[in-house]
Amino acid sequence: MTTKRNILNALGLVGVAIFISLASCQSSNNPQGTATSDSLNKNEITENVEAIVYPLPSPFEMTKMLNEIGAAYLVKNLNAPNKVEKYLTEKDKAINLGVYGADLAYASTYNKEQDIKIYLEPVKALIDDLGIKVDYSPLIDENLKAKLNNKDSLVKVVTNTIYETYSFLNKQNKPELSAMLVSGMWIELMYIATHISKDTYNNTQIVDIVSKQSESYNKLMELLGRYNNNKDINDIQQKLMVLKPAFDKVKSGLTEQDYSLILNTVEAVRKTFVM
Repeated sequence: MTTKRNILNALGLVGVAIFISLASCQSSNNPQGTATSDSLNKNEITENVEAIVYPLPSPFEMTKMLNEIGAAYLVKNLNAPNKVEKYLTEKDKAINLGVYGADLAYASTYNKEQDIKIYLEPVKALIDDLGIKVDYSPLIDENLKAKLNNKDSLVKVVTNTIYETYSFLNKQNKPELSAMLVSGMWIELMYIATHISKDTYNNTQIVDIVSKQSESYNKLMELLGRYNNNKDINDIQQKLMVLKPAFDKVKSGLTEQDYSLILNTVEAVRKTFVM
């Protein structure tokens, strides 16, 4: 899904570049030889229209893997929806918008109709609280019942809402908040995966799913590194840095000690997120 989005964005930029190039040729052939209000700097336009791409795989990629191996759906692992009223700062709201977005993706993957409706509420509340102007009406319109019966349609709507939220924050010069949103979503998905049972290390399929997150971990750390002059971002980055030794050894196989490090760190960081 992310790859498809990247391709579309790239095609869009190529189209804009071609349009600008043609416009430049026409301008140079203008017998008047005068600049018009339509004359624009090519680099400036390209920079302004460049699409902002969600930096990690869709949250549905992990929840789908869990669903496919027959992992149990455990609502107890999700953040309580009534906690939304506790999140007062922009930081807490952005992080937990990511957390609740992951919970919504999880419930949607398992087609848990009641939980989908429940987790839509904190997602909507935090989007509104942060002043994010995205159209989430497809999540709540009269056709929701039909979407609940068509998982692919619901996945598409939820994914688009996540992407558009991330993009809006970046375009509004709030990239730190978008990084916090991504951090909350990644931690929640990792928490769900590592808390399917008390003994997930002996479930080789779960360990494999967790191991595959080394790439997304590196991308997340790279993203956080861009804004580590921000105190809150730096705090998140330092907490997650503890996971690096374990993820660095993924190719040779995670030992039980490595896996425990990931599980315990994710649990500790999540606890500071959801409170």
